[in-house]
Amino acid sequence: MRNEPNTHMFHRAFSSRISVIQSLDSSLTTIPQAAEELRTASSAFEQEVAVLGEGDVEDQYRAYSFAINIFTLLAQWKHAIRAAEPDAQRFLAAAKMKASEQGQNAKFVEIEPLGSFLALVASIQDTNDLASVQAALRGWALPLLMFANISVSGSEKQYPSAEREKSQPTVAFLKFDIDGQPAQQWNYLKPATAYDLTVEVRVSNWPDGAEILSLVPITIDSRERDWLPQFKFGRPDGSGPFIFTGTGRAVLEIAHSFGARPYEFLYAAEFDSTVHHRRVEVVGHRRLVLEGSDLSSNPLTGFRNVDLHLLKIRDRLRSMPGINQGDLADAMVILGGFGSIAASALRDASFPENCSEKDFQSEAVRMLRMRHDIGGDLHGHPEAAGGITDLTFRDIPIELKVENTKVLYPKDFAKYFDQTAAYALALGKKIALLAVLESSNKSAPVGNVDDDIDVIPHQIGNSLLAIIVIVIRGGFPKPSSYSKR
Repeated sequence: MRNEPNTHMFHRAFSSRISVIQSLDSSLTTIPQAAEELRTASSAFEQEVAVLGEGDVEDQYRAYSFAINIFTLLAQWKHAIRAAEPDAQRFLAAAKMKASEQGQNAKFVEIEPLGSFLALVASIQDTNDLASVQAALRGWALPLLMFANISVSGSEKQYPSAEREKSQPTVAFLKFDIDGQPAQQWNYLKPATAYDLTVEVRVSNWPDGAEILSLVPITIDSRERDWLPQFKFGRPDGSGPFIFTGTGRAVLEIAHSFGARPYEFLYAAEFDSTVHHRRVEVVGHRRLVLEGSDLSSNPLTGFRNVDLHLLKIRDRLRSMPGINQGDLADAMVILGGFGSIAASALRDASFPENCSEKDFQSEAVRMLRMRHDIGGDLHGHPEAAGGITDLTFRDIPIELKVENTKVLYPKDFAKYFDQTAAYALALGKKIALLAVLESSNKSAPVGNVDDDIDVIPHQIGNSLLAIIVIVIRGGFPKPSSYSKR
């Protein structure tokens, strides 16, 4: 019987659910760590619910925890699509499978909010459907867990006393900032340059006997460990949870080549004394991927803004399945050539209005072959898939097109994707380039490298290919003419 209120369990469950609700609100936004923060909050709530015993109220908390876990997968699905991660559909497939399996459990289906939630999950077709699922969770009411039944195993393992609770502290990494900006999935740091690296962590409780919490960077090569700062926090006053923030200097001492993989660091947490606890549970986003190519000494295009954008393009290509690393390296060499052409065209108005495809190809080939890393490896009009490609570079197909009617952007040229992809498959490649000269009459300035060079995954049959689209702008009048119109 529930004769006495369990205020300890009530406060833990209530606090944990507040964290879930806060993470839920931002889970579908463009914030890079939003899905990871929801996963961390969901995991913490699940741990609290795991110690509950039998009862109607307890079942409602279990049902809500199950629903949040499913929605976490859906949030990860949306973020994976946005980041062009490989096999993003696995998150949706896992969410629907969990929902269908739980739908066979009659006990849980009787809980009305869960039954409606599972029906919404089963009907999801695309990411636009997630808002209604999120709204269902926001409107899910739960009774107060004041008189909670605790299972025997749960009470023995986690709630025998305050001392036992303190035996396993949890360190949750909340965020990293680099020079005041949130760390992204991929981060560029100029080699031999100092940056401010800020970390924020949440510690559930402070173990007895410990005075110092250390956050230590770990990487494969021990020589790189001193490039990122260690963080140390002293014992705080009061009872947990505690929030700590620290800032140190990060310096990538050695640049890596453009073709090399970026540096990866993982932060570990440890207390200076382990007498009163066996281990520290570490959760949250604690992995940093740092790009350290020296674009000043080894530029790709000669235009720094273009080089930085091509780094992002390369990182997206690396995350796509089935692309050979040698082909990726070759594609980036020729993309560097086209990036230089695109930037020069914006700066120098290289291509006139209504330029022909023949003239565009002739000028593009001339400019590309002048580059020492391309030269004679660029070939014109080889046969593939029963047709003739415009160009190839080390068997990477390059299709050239001209658009003279209106201003368009990479995704607007989807009608050429099948043709370009067919050439790639015939040559045994999973990557191809589509370069389009857009030389329509310009009544206003237009053109930005971030908008004009993009990677677009394209499905053809059972194969997923990467189509790199480069839009080169032409048809610019003299800048002074804009003010006369």
